Amino acid sequence: MTAIYRALIGPLVEQVRRVTTGDGTATPPGIGLALGGGFARGFAHLGVLQVLEENQIPIHCMAGTSVGSILAAAYASGVPLPRIASVCRDIRFRDFGRWRPTRLGLASNDRMAELVQRCFNAATFEALLIPTAIVATDLGTGDPVVFTRGELVPALRASCAFPGLFEPVHVDGRCLADGGLVAPVPTQAVAELGARCVVGVSVGSNSWDGTAPTNIFQVFSRALAAAQKHQSASWESAADILLEPDIQSINWDDFHRADEAMAAGAAAARRALPRLRELLRLPAGSQPEASGGAGGGFGWKEKPAQ
Repeated sequence: MTAIYRALIGPLVEQVRRVTTGDGTATPPGIGLALGGGFARGFAHLGVLQVLEENQIPIHCMAGTSVGSILAAAYASGVPLPRIASVCRDIRFRDFGRWRPTRLGLASNDRMAELVQRCFNAATFEALLIPTAIVATDLGTGDPVVFTRGELVPALRASCAFPGLFEPVHVDGRCLADGGLVAPVPTQAVAELGARCVVGVSVGSNSWDGTAPTNIFQVFSRALAAAQKHQSASWESAADILLEPDIQSINWDDFHRADEAMAAGAAAARRALPRLRELLRLPAGSQPEASGGAGGGFGWKEKPAQ
């Protein structure tokens, strides 16, 4: 069935994706959107997607880590943004996880299969309307594992298996955990899907206000954030634009503040619109002069207002 889909349906989907101008010339293929992890802070991704939709910024491909993988896959499956936002406002731990203390974790995220079945419009990568990559971490090698085909549920569960909280997920003989360990924002994964303009959305950084964590969940999340704080150069260099919504006051477990996170994501995306339009007008193959950024990309970074 996969081969039949690719042969018959794939070309039609690709034709729809390549919007043409009035004179028949193909427009640029759009952006590659990389959505990072951050639990409740990840709801800011929806605000970014809303602004892109409102301004008709085409998305050529997507990649996600942790909560970013769920939102990327849901959107790529064709679920309307208002419906995704409605689910996010009402989401509770019991919808995707259950407490089950073992030697490897405090809980299991196996209920994510029911969430995908109930809320998504696709169950496989091949059925997604937008090419999407999901990143997890191989706990046997420490290397990233990038899923781009097959069933969505195992990939999503693995990418969201936050270490210490959720049990690792076994896929094809590999023991996998949260993709944020190796790709806090999966810019390299989306670049490998063919994106000419890579937009990363980072929502996982900690505010580092000097206060101590107050529960085990915050201990886990801050430990991961501390590790990510010192590896940002590796994924920032693959981004042409990096959005950092102003969500420092939102804790990783503040699921009730979904609307605030969405508004922050929308504000960050609106500030970046002029640069986005500029990049998408560039003719294929041209290379603008860099403005001092580390590594590749255009050296431009969108930061939250102070």
